[in-house]
Amino acid sequence: MKRSLLFFLILFFTFGLYAQESVKIGVLAKRGHDITLAEYGATAEYLSREIAGHTFEIVPIPFEKMQESVAEHQIDFVITNTMDYVTLEYLYGVSRIATLKNISSSGKATTSFGGVILVRKESPIKSIKELKNKHIGAVDENSFGGWIMARKELRNNGVMCKELASVKFFGSHDKVVLAVRDGLVDAGTVRSDTLERMEREGLVDLSCCRVLEPKTFAGFSFAVSTQLYPEWPFAKLSKTSETLANEVLVALLKMPPDAKAARDAKIAGWTIPLDYSIVHDLMQELQIGPYAELGKLNFERFYQKYKLLFYSVIFTFLVIVGVLVYIYKLNTRLKESKEHIEALNVGLEFKVKERTAEIEKLYLHEKYLKNILKTIADINELLISSLSTQSVVENSIERLVKHEHYRFVWIGLLKNNLLEMSIRSKDPSLPLIKRSYRLDSSEESFAFQIVKNSVMLEKTISEKLPEGYKFGVGGDDYKCNSCSIASIPILGGKDEEVLGALTVFTEKEDGFKEQELRMLENLATDIGLALNTIYQRSKLKFMELEKISNYEETILAFVNIIEQRDSYTAGHTLRVAHYCRLIAQGFGMEESEIVKLEKAAILHDIGKVVTPDSILLKPGNLTRLEYELIKEHANAGYKMLSKINMYKDLAEIIKYHHARYDGKGYPATPREYPNSIPFLSYIMAVADAFDAMTTNRIYKPRKSVEEALEEVRRFSGEQFHPEVAEIALKVLEGIDIEQTSQLPTNELEQRRFSYFFMDALTDTYNETYLQTFLSRLGDEKKSMARIELKNFSSYNKEHGWSEGDLFLKEFAQFIKARFAQGMVFRYHGDNFIVLFEEQDVHVRKEEIETFERFAKTRVRFALSVYDLTKELPEL
Repeated sequence: MKRSLLFFLILFFTFGLYAQESVKIGVLAKRGHDITLAEYGATAEYLSREIAGHTFEIVPIPFEKMQESVAEHQIDFVITNTMDYVTLEYLYGVSRIATLKNISSSGKATTSFGGVILVRKESPIKSIKELKNKHIGAVDENSFGGWIMARKELRNNGVMCKELASVKFFGSHDKVVLAVRDGLVDAGTVRSDTLERMEREGLVDLSCCRVLEPKTFAGFSFAVSTQLYPEWPFAKLSKTSETLANEVLVALLKMPPDAKAARDAKIAGWTIPLDYSIVHDLMQELQIGPYAELGKLNFERFYQKYKLLFYSVIFTFLVIVGVLVYIYKLNTRLKESKEHIEALNVGLEFKVKERTAEIEKLYLHEKYLKNILKTIADINELLISSLSTQSVVENSIERLVKHEHYRFVWIGLLKNNLLEMSIRSKDPSLPLIKRSYRLDSSEESFAFQIVKNSVMLEKTISEKLPEGYKFGVGGDDYKCNSCSIASIPILGGKDEEVLGALTVFTEKEDGFKEQELRMLENLATDIGLALNTIYQRSKLKFMELEKISNYEETILAFVNIIEQRDSYTAGHTLRVAHYCRLIAQGFGMEESEIVKLEKAAILHDIGKVVTPDSILLKPGNLTRLEYELIKEHANAGYKMLSKINMYKDLAEIIKYHHARYDGKGYPATPREYPNSIPFLSYIMAVADAFDAMTTNRIYKPRKSVEEALEEVRRFSGEQFHPEVAEIALKVLEGIDIEQTSQLPTNELEQRRFSYFFMDALTDTYNETYLQTFLSRLGDEKKSMARIELKNFSSYNKEHGWSEGDLFLKEFAQFIKARFAQGMVFRYHGDNFIVLFEEQDVHVRKEEIETFERFAKTRVRFALSVYDLTKELPEL
């Protein structure tokens, strides 16, 4: 019986595991398969937890496979971009259930976005209508926010695409903005929030550009020139049940903004679905996507709409034809009409053949040009990724020479009146050859003369080469039968000097077509821009390195200033940096993060440059006001460094190095959101506190390592981040602590240190400072002399306090002059103590009796001398 029951339970749970229904969510893999899984994998896990009986799975789908996946019902839900969704809705009945809440660069959640049309600030263009016959920069011909929205806005203002001088696609929103700023185009269009993000990242200054015909929408804080359109939708396929779709909608709406699913996808969650009809209207108006054939004759659509009328017309037509045939047969002119019709047929057949030949010729021509265009497009993709002049030249040549009719390709670059040629043959067995020609040489080569003229005249030259023409490549002569040559100058940009020439040899009998030459000229322009960009990039990189060097020298100068003011701070920052590295390594952080943390630790007290010496150098407890003033050093350091791009990350860490996990530190932080400040700041806070506890102070002895770590353990979760405290307890256990002290180590520091302990009347050290030195018994001072004035109170009563003060001042100066090798302290009002570094000091009473006022007054003195290495007298 027990075995049967056990078998039944095992069978029940096994069936339950397999009873989970698998639900597939197709996600447009715009950034690749692995990144899509990383971004939306947590969303599938979240839905699997929230909706019982279902296991959700993310299926990354490339753009070209999306329609196939939906049409064949390979998935149950789909997350895709706005335009793609509208196409799927139109073609396959996909319906939205939620809309994505995107996180803008400012951290604000938005459910819609628009397009921005911008020009340079000084541009004379004031309206969108004025863009006619202008050069426009955009992201991509299929980019919704980076081109499609702007097309509609242009159309609304009476500007058609064919009326633009040109449209250049840069492949990214940032490149479009930079192209407008640098004057490469008259205007550009990008997605909203691009300008604000680039300014926040320090990539561009918004004052360089101006937005054309800006629009405002309630709750939308970014610059925009177009209508707003909804963000990506979460949609269900037609076969997916409404019940499941409703459960998914409820779960998505419940998703908190800080949930792992939202953070991984870099969104703020989901909201109820927005109206996408405005996107349908846009695509219908522009006749793109599923509306591309709108307005054109479409037999299938016409047939479905007028099917009944169609059959009625056919029937009527057949009846009429029948009647006409009957009448025609009765017509006595049947024979004459038939001959006439045959003649017409013969003529028509000839015209059809003639037209067919013409169409075939046009088709071959178009196919040839498309092949060239594809080659140039491939080269442009290589140019984007080329990082050096050599790679630009070699990549361009290697791709061009693979063209069907191109026999040889040369690219020559000018350098000090030399044309440095890179030559490649169609023959794959021949290597890439490099040769140099002087422009002022008497080179007789017909091909070189064409290249030379093209460079010097800055114009495209195309010629038919002599039959059986030979030219030398690498010491060998090669024939090029029935070849034509085209040489196009390579310019660095508009109004830039000639960089060289692109030369192509074709074996096509009729040579180069006009459109082909224009394409090669565009390619030469793109090569020139790529070469110029590489040069500018190298120049900017040098300038950036120089700027970084200057910044680092300036910042290190500030650190040196602080170290000069307070030598204790120098040792403190280095120790804190060391403890930070140990803790960060305990977390297994990347070396780059550890180095960043170390730099921040070295600079974390740089704000003390604004702290007055009277507070910074005070070796005792601070007053409440002094404490408030020194607290400003964290914010002061943040303000100093945050204005420098390369130190912004460090500034953010430094700002919170005195923050507490419970929010009670400075600056105060939200208790309910402890992770709102940088995690590296929490590491620095523990390292800073640990060093403070294990360092000797004038007013407080240091703790042992064990005592300090016990303090860290006790305040974990309150003052310290619990995870950081846990790691610190492990990595700092048993660490050797360097013995340090705030006491002065040289004469200059003694003078600065004693600023707080100088007697105002006698200009000797005061009693408090005396206690400091006596606490270091045997360290530096080996002997002490005590001089006690007798009958001095009677002197004050007889001669007055002013005369008594004068007596003390003169006596103090006498003692300081008489015992210059010692340190003189005023003690108990009218007594003095002298500390000496020597152990056996002979202080004779006769020396002190020479003070002139002793002879004129009844004031006397008592002298006591002590060996401090043996005893410390009571004072």
